[in-house]
Amino acid sequence: MSIGINSQVEDSSEIESIRIGLRTSHALTAIILVTLLAALGVSAFRNADARDRETQYLLSVEDTASSILTTQRNTQQFIQLYDDMTYGQVVPTTVKGLATNIEFQLSKFDEKDEIASNVVSADFNNAFTILTTSLEGNFSYNPLSQNARAIVLRESRNWLADYQSSAVAKVRVLAEVRATNERNQAILLFLCLALSVWLLSWISFSVADAYRRSRLIISSERAKVESARAALQHATDQLSHQAKHDALTGLPNRTTLKEKISELLAIEPRTNVVVFFCDLDRFKIVNDSLGHVTGDEILAEAASRISKAVDPEDFVARFGGDEFVVVSTQVEDREAGLRTAERLTRALSKPFVTDEQEIQIGVSIGISTSNSDSNANQLLRNADIAMYRAKAQSSSNVKHFEELGDTFSRRLDTENALRKAISNNELLLHWQPIVNLKNSQVHTLEALVRWRRGEDVLLMPKDFMAIAEDSGLIVDLGRWVIREACAAGALTEDRSVSVNVSASQLRDVRFVEDLRDILAETALPPERLIIEVTEHTVIDPAIVNQPLKRVRELGCKIALDDFGTGYSSLGLLNQLPVDIVKLDRTFTQDLADSEPKQAIVKALVQLTNALNMMLVVEGVESDAQRKTLRSLGVLHGQGYWFGKPEPGRLAKFIGSRLNAN
Repeated sequence: MSIGINSQVEDSSEIESIRIGLRTSHALTAIILVTLLAALGVSAFRNADARDRETQYLLSVEDTASSILTTQRNTQQFIQLYDDMTYGQVVPTTVKGLATNIEFQLSKFDEKDEIASNVVSADFNNAFTILTTSLEGNFSYNPLSQNARAIVLRESRNWLADYQSSAVAKVRVLAEVRATNERNQAILLFLCLALSVWLLSWISFSVADAYRRSRLIISSERAKVESARAALQHATDQLSHQAKHDALTGLPNRTTLKEKISELLAIEPRTNVVVFFCDLDRFKIVNDSLGHVTGDEILAEAASRISKAVDPEDFVARFGGDEFVVVSTQVEDREAGLRTAERLTRALSKPFVTDEQEIQIGVSIGISTSNSDSNANQLLRNADIAMYRAKAQSSSNVKHFEELGDTFSRRLDTENALRKAISNNELLLHWQPIVNLKNSQVHTLEALVRWRRGEDVLLMPKDFMAIAEDSGLIVDLGRWVIREACAAGALTEDRSVSVNVSASQLRDVRFVEDLRDILAETALPPERLIIEVTEHTVIDPAIVNQPLKRVRELGCKIALDDFGTGYSSLGLLNQLPVDIVKLDRTFTQDLADSEPKQAIVKALVQLTNALNMMLVVEGVESDAQRKTLRSLGVLHGQGYWFGKPEPGRLAKFIGSRLNAN
């Protein structure tokens, strides 16, 4: 899994690096392209400016050349008029007017441009000044004027040529500047176009490469996803198979069995469904003595034998432990069912060979047949009941549920009703006091469970306790009694409460932990709780000794009930952690007239005192019995004389009534 995660991280990093590289390259290329476009714009602006200046200059040159040509002609006309004036053909005023006009035009040359201002030389200006000065006063033609005339005529003839030559040179300069700008603009334009083409090509290549690499990554990821999906599907199939099959035998488990039976019962028209419930005999002994490995080998071999003994169409499942179930729709009548059961019996009666030793076990089979309103749970339950009936009888190992009659049905109904009564809190406690014979004060209240079944029926423990034991409900029932008794005892100031506990409860691995939790939940001090066990409960002291010690370590007290009815009563006092001995009621009958019984009671008083135990005598039903017990040294008694078992709400009333008496 970590390799897959690292691979995903690497692929994601590679994709991210591709994305970052593309973005960076695109950004840098865009910056370069924008820079070139900006330079191209500047070059275009400069080129346009040079072209405008060149055009404006050409227009200016044309205008200036026209002015120079006009001035040049006027100057030549001035010389002509000057010569005519020498011969008296023109009056000086006309010549002066033309001279003034020429001077005005020459002053405009400086405003035209630098080239135009340099066309008129200093010699021309001096010579023209001499000529215009000679027009003042009495005109006289002299050699100086003649020389000035020649200079003016010579200089003015070259104005236009000189200007045009200089203007052409400047135009060439401007044209060269414009050409240079155009070349730069063309170069920049080419660079922009080339960069654009390269950028588009590079982007296309990058995108194609990124797309290709992304496709490779996606293909790789898709392959990984498909591989992971296939692995997940395989794991799901395995889990589904494991959830529906037994790991040891490979047979369908209980859940699949119930689904199969429900499926067969749902077929229309309805078929006859027969269930064979098989339980291996003596398997627990083999498993405990030879070990679980050998037990597993026997279970696997038994599963194989069962599968081979039945028809291929039959459904075989492991129900749990050493129990197997066969479901068949091929059994037409009772005889056919017995034949199938016989094949199963023969298959499982053959010796099992493990580690070179033969192990002989048998099988008990219960058979149930569906009817119009059957369901899976009912069929399995009926077959299970029939199997236990077959196991209990010695004449046959096969039993049909239909042969059992109504007794088992009623017992089963009682079991189901008791289970609901425990869940729905339909039970109640009656309380019987244990009294101090000196002062008649209530010392302890014993909790006795009753079952109100319906509105008018109150069942005593003898009516349902055996069923609770056989069905395993005794654990839940006992837990309910302890919790209710502790909760009620916690409401009294200093009264102790006692509850009866069966061997099944003591064998429950959660018994001591549940007891600890109940004491903490109800806040009853542990020393005010007495756990009563009967002699019949502790037939095997080794089994119950350890849990009783743990109960005593919690601070609770242990009472041995019905003392004197077993075969090893005195031995139990030495083997078990007992605090209280409750002498059976058989010793109080005819106590006043029976010296042997009085001797036994007196001896037991001395024994319990010596062992530092409390003695309670049961069955006190008369004042004569009370007085006799008191005379024998008994300190505590219990019986109808002190009060019958009554509901918990009357517990305080019982104490008040005893005090009043």
